[in-house]
Amino acid sequence: MMFAPNSSDKQYLEALVLGHEAAFDALFIRHYAGLLRYAKTLLPYPTDAAEDVVADLFCTIWTSRAQLNVQGSLASYLYAAVKHRSYDKLRQQRRAIIAAEDDLPDTQPEAAHLQPDQLLDFQELNEHLLQLIERLPERTRQVFQLHRDSGLTYEEIAALLAISINSVKTHMFRALRFLKSALYASGVQ
Repeated sequence: MMFAPNSSDKQYLEALVLGHEAAFDALFIRHYAGLLRYAKTLLPYPTDAAEDVVADLFCTIWTSRAQLNVQGSLASYLYAAVKHRSYDKLRQQRRAIIAAEDDLPDTQPEAAHLQPDQLLDFQELNEHLLQLIERLPERTRQVFQLHRDSGLTYEEIAALLAISINSVKTHMFRALRFLKSALYASGVQ
């Protein structure tokens, strides 16, 4: 079946549901580049993750074409699907990192190779840093520790503390600026 280049997404979609590969190819060519650019903004690194998300979406569309039920515009449907799949991919990556960290031994192998004076310097620096963190204002310290110690994202912290993401960013900026300047003033560089 041949389609005119100016055929609408709705016409392609109707043909796709009936199993016409030409309709699928036309939709792929029309939407792939834009969806890939969008996925790369959501998954900037590694870039193959963005390609995987978009390719997987089109594979799913082809394999479940008979059950495909798009309400509204196809472009909106595709971009929403890419967004949700990208967030799923980010969650998978975060879980993989957490699982890898859980598999690490409790003692860090680098610490075993440190000279006693280096180990003492490290312990003193760590103690000094903990004291500086305690000097942060309560909310700033709370945001800093939730992000650095608990590994929460800015969005998760904002939801947990019922503040805006911009407030979270401001608290993190202030905490980092304070710690940097305090460490620099104490001679640590």
